[in-house]
Amino acid sequence: MAQEKKFKINMTKEALSSFIFTSYYSRFGGVFSILLGIGGVAMAVREIFFRDHIDAPSLAVYVIIAVFCLLVNPLSLPGKAKRQMETSPSYQQPIEYTLFPEYLEVCQGEEHLEVGWELIYKIKMTKSMVAVYTSKINAFVWPLSELGNEKSSILSRVVQYTQEYQPILSGNLKKYRAKG
Repeated sequence: MAQEKKFKINMTKEALSSFIFTSYYSRFGGVFSILLGIGGVAMAVREIFFRDHIDAPSLAVYVIIAVFCLLVNPLSLPGKAKRQMETSPSYQQPIEYTLFPEYLEVCQGEEHLEVGWELIYKIKMTKSMVAVYTSKINAFVWPLSELGNEKSSILSRVVQYTQEYQPILSGNLKKYRAKG
């Protein structure tokens, strides 16, 4: 295997939306939002079908909670991604990554960062992105569309270089582990 692997990433709205969506719904707040929305639906059904008379103000509150938690909130996340794409300077120009056996090098413009593989906390892949987390809230997000034909090579290296530090891997990345 060659010593280094370089690639450039331009952030995409789809990848950033996927990152925001999965980050939100994998935390307590996102799960609680879903449970609250389901509770709102259950209470509205109870109010309509299992009461002698409908208490309109209560029904309205239950419906508002359900609509906000189950529809408005998830539908607003792509808009949040779009705003971040437009306003964050880090998404205005490509980021160059270099994978070395010892560390991950990140360069953008004049900025330069070396991240030791031992600092990688989690690696998560969805159908549109890979997130390489350095903490519970900080991650490098790589749109899969930007990895192109190099996707397997890049993901294999990242998984293998971090393997001894045992980061949390999403199930679809486990196939890139070294056999042995």
